[in-house]
Amino acid sequence: MIENIIEKYNINIDHALQVKSYTLMLFDAINALTNEFSEKDKEYLKAAALLHDIGYCVDKKSHHKHSLTLIKQLEIPEYSEYEKLLIGNIARYHRCALPNVEKHEDYAALEENDRIKVSKLAAILKIADGLDKPHKNLILGISADVNEDCIVFHFKTLGFTPKFEMAVEKSDLMKQIYNRDVKFSCE
Repeated sequence: MIENIIEKYNINIDHALQVKSYTLMLFDAINALTNEFSEKDKEYLKAAALLHDIGYCVDKKSHHKHSLTLIKQLEIPEYSEYEKLLIGNIARYHRCALPNVEKHEDYAALEENDRIKVSKLAAILKIADGLDKPHKNLILGISADVNEDCIVFHFKTLGFTPKFEMAVEKSDLMKQIYNRDVKFSCE
C-alpha cells in the first residue's frame, strides 16, 4: 500500500528507500544495545522513513509539517488513526523543530509513553535522512556503542569515508532525547 502512496505523491523513491535502509540499520544498532523497541515500532519507523518527504507535494520549505498532515489523512488500511498519528509524528520531526508538547498539537495528542517513543524513533529517522543528504553514501552496515556520555555509530562502508556533516547537524534530537553526545566513525 505504501508503495502506491509513494508513486501517487511522486516521492523521490531512491531517497526514500535509502533513508529507509539507513533508518533500519540505525534502529537495529540502537535496539541491539537498549532493547527498548518492538517490531511494531520498527514497522512504524519504516513507514515514516518511506513517507517522510510526502509533504513536498504541498510545500518544500514546510514539507515535514505537511507530511504529518497527509499521513494522518491517508487511506492506509493496515494502520489505525492513532497509528497514522504515530507515523506522521515520526515523519514530522525528521527536520527542523524538536518535538514540543506545548507547541505541537499532534505531538501533544499522543499518550506520554508514545511521545517518548516517537521522539526516539524520529531521532533515528532524522539522522538517517542526514546520512543520505549527499545522495551518494553507500553504507553497508551500522553498529553502535553507548556509554554514559556518548552514542557512537560505527559505519561499515566500501572503503570510503561518508560525509557526516548533515547527520551531525541532524543529531540534535538524539542528543536531547538520550541526553548524550552523538559521534560517527568509520571502521
